[in-house]
Amino acid sequence: FTTPEMFAELKMELAERGTGAQHTEVVTLDADVVDVEEGAERYVVSVRFTGTIREEAGAAAEPFDEVWHLVKPRQGGSGWTLAGIQQMQ
Repeated sequence: FTTPEMFAELKMELAERGTGAQHTEVVTLDADVVDVEEGAERYVVSVRFTGTIREEAGAAAEPFDEVWHLVKPRQGGSGWTLAGIQQMQ
């Protein structure tokens, strides 16, 4: 689940990539909560994901380091949604 803004960004990136097949294998994955904010209208949590991925069969695994920002309204029954992804490398 994403915010409407994040959905639009991901949709644009997918359109730019074209119709070619893509395969990503997550080889290792670690996650740490790096920040939690309580605003008047919503909660925001930032989770740092690090690890290695392989995007081509037989290729060496490459490191990745990114922070995902998730939001949740303070009121109502809505769940967490992805609001942004920040590349750290």
